[in-house]
Amino acid sequence: MSFSQDILDKARPYIDAQVQKPFLQGLINGDLPVDRFEYWLKVDYPYLFNFIKVMAVGMAKADDPQDMWVFLEHVKGIQNEMKDHEGHAARIGLPKEELLKHRPGPLKYSYMRHQLSTAFQGTVAETQAAVLACQWGYGECCRMLLKQKPVAEDHPYKKWFEFHSSAEHIPGLQMSLDLLDRHAAVSNESQRRKLEEIFMISVQHETMLWDEYYHKGQWETH
Repeated sequence: MSFSQDILDKARPYIDAQVQKPFLQGLINGDLPVDRFEYWLKVDYPYLFNFIKVMAVGMAKADDPQDMWVFLEHVKGIQNEMKDHEGHAARIGLPKEELLKHRPGPLKYSYMRHQLSTAFQGTVAETQAAVLACQWGYGECCRMLLKQKPVAEDHPYKKWFEFHSSAEHIPGLQMSLDLLDRHAAVSNESQRRKLEEIFMISVQHETMLWDEYYHKGQWETH
């Protein structure tokens, strides 16, 4: 079994937990309140900017042109995802300015810092490990939910499921897995454990964040 497949298998219980979260259940059932979806848009949009920063740091560290190409392709994918967010915002009447100025919630901020600090402090492979949960998890959750309950043409979140379950994301995911496997093959056991730890921290953030989106988590103020 490859290194990447091994860590995905270890993370599978978290995906199983994610699809049961109220936010995702509300999405697939079509009854997620719009204000919760709007909150997700507002806090996920700055995350996408942060993702580009993470990739930029990774590219600056990459000596292998193949690794640089992978990160560049990830940036292209994120640009498409930003356009998708903007389309959702337009459909619900949320001005783009609101997407640009909203502050991430506490857990979202923690996740963004985990990824960015990993990129600055770690290796190319560790940078990839930090963002893999995002690249893998959304598609996995969407496909699982759609198998259980296909969405009708008039489903309010049909476009969300179409985007995140699209097969067009699979080549980019495979590039991520291949990068990790290339680096794991020339890493020692301690280095491979570090990659797995970074990935699992991201998986745990992704899992817990569905609750922050649903409850519209805010920073404590006095």
